Amino acid sequence: MQDGDQKVHLGIWLQNGPVLGVKEVVEFAQEAEKAGWDGVFVSDEPSGYSDPWTELAAIAAQTEDIKLGTWITPISNNLPWRLAQILATLDQLSNGRVILGAGLGTPYEHRAFGGSYDPKKIGRKYDEALEIIVRLWQGESVTFSGEFFRLSEAQLAITPIQKPRIPILLAAWWPNKKPFRRAAKWDGIMPYWPALLSQGSGPQGEESSGSIEEELRDLLAYYHSLRDGPSEILLPYRSDRSYLDLCIQSGATWLLATDITKLGEIQEGPPVIQ
Repeated sequence: MQDGDQKVHLGIWLQNGPVLGVKEVVEFAQEAEKAGWDGVFVSDEPSGYSDPWTELAAIAAQTEDIKLGTWITPISNNLPWRLAQILATLDQLSNGRVILGAGLGTPYEHRAFGGSYDPKKIGRKYDEALEIIVRLWQGESVTFSGEFFRLSEAQLAITPIQKPRIPILLAAWWPNKKPFRRAAKWDGIMPYWPALLSQGSGPQGEESSGSIEEELRDLLAYYHSLRDGPSEILLPYRSDRSYLDLCIQSGATWLLATDITKLGEIQEGPPVIQ
């Protein structure tokens, strides 16, 4: 449950590619900081979005306080040492403002770029990659021999500013349980659930089991049953008062506006939720 004095941060998903051009993403992020938003997030998928790291680096160089994150990065589609280097560099550039939103990726992402979609195999690769990334961030020489990756006395030239590490929040589609169990081992969660979609089903055919609030209550109850202590919980923003109350009562630390596409909407500032 959330401490009554704990702030719920308000972020914006900047639709980098399908709606906003590269320069617009940077401009919108600058205006978001001026207007009092707490964070900006961009997506990471080559066929649908522009490159998030180029955009976040430009934003980092032209802002001072706003948090910078991905929603989401498909970890197993990247070389973990390269991703560790990019994120460490971005954290240095931004003076410690980076949040890594990580995920398995959609079936289309994996099939479109020369791979196949085997969730169990991808999940094992995902786990290996996260382990490598975090070990490299510690600045030590890393030797690793796994099913998918091998390193021999590998070391990064720089490490992140944030300690003990850049926060890692994992995406999860309810009612799949494995992503929630994985997320409980890290720093937080970015869940989504079928009732939020007009068709009422997820990317792998996950069926809705109730209303938006019923599914949210169920998934958060399951997640809290797996984890003791503080955790980042990033949820989509909705203006419904009952939904917002549930988010706050359930320990949400971030609410992410996902439908803002006009500069004027950003300049109005974040909604008042408490």
